[in-house]
This record gives sequence, structure tokens and C-alpha cells, in this order.
Amino acid sequence: MRLTLVVILVMCAVEFFGGRAVAQVTDCSRPRTFSNVVVSSVRNMSCADARAIMRRHNRSISRSFTTSGFRCTRVSGGELGGQWRCVRGARAFRFEFGD
Repeated sequence: MRLTLVVILVMCAVEFFGGRAVAQVTDCSRPRTFSNVVVSSVRNMSCADARAIMRRHNRSISRSFTTSGFRCTRVSGGELGGQWRCVRGARAFRFEFGD
């Protein structure tokens, strides 16, 4: 009886945790700069995709803003520069900006 209960619990745990995708976080080890924005890391997307999103952003970079469906929020820094984190569902990236 106990063995059956253990087997059922293990199977439920595998089903519950096994179905979740693991986030793929990548460091953009050779950051390419354009203007004064540098993409530093990405999750579930490529560094090139994140750079393209920021290239298309032609508005000011404020404490929080939205670009291409990504919600960006400053996580460190001040008025003249810092680091932002942009999130859209399971995809995310970080960039540094300095003026």
C-alpha cells in the first residue's frame, strides 16, 4: 500500500513539474552598442532580437515604458542612466542606457 502511494505521488510530481519549461537565459557576451544602449542579457529570445527591439524604439527612455509589447522598468541607476528590464510573457531582456 505504501509503495503504491509513493509511486502515485512520484508520478504526480513528475507530471506537475515536468511540464514546465526551463527559462533559457543568455548573456550577450559581446554587447554591441548602438547610440548609448547596450543589451546585456536575454531570456527565451536572442540577443539580436532584443537589439532590434531597442533599435526600433524611437522615444525617450523613462523610468518605465513600453516598446514592441515589452514592458520596461528601470531596475538600477538614475535620471541619466542605468539598467532596465523589459518583459513580455516568458521573454525578457536587460539593457544599459547612459546619456
